[in-house]
Amino acid sequence: MTTVSLSSKDQLTIPRNLLDQLGLTAGSRLQVSVDAQGRLMLVPAHHEPEELFRNHPQVKRVLSLDDMERAIAAAVARQRP
Repeated sequence: MTTVSLSSKDQLTIPRNLLDQLGLTAGSRLQVSVDAQGRLMLVPAHHEPEELFRNHPQVKRVLSLDDMERAIAAAVARQRP
């Protein structure tokens, strides 16, 4: 495990070997959270959520949860011998 220090400007410097291991470069974005044990979690944010849907067609039909459950049950029933 690697230890890092918090600077006087409240910044962390991630060691080069970890940056290389994660494929991070200057400008890379990280998702930050604290887990149930109080650990700081840094996860590479390879995509912003809105980017995932930017070029997808607009939704024209909305299904209720009941409709979705019926469709799933029908698909499962079709796959059974």
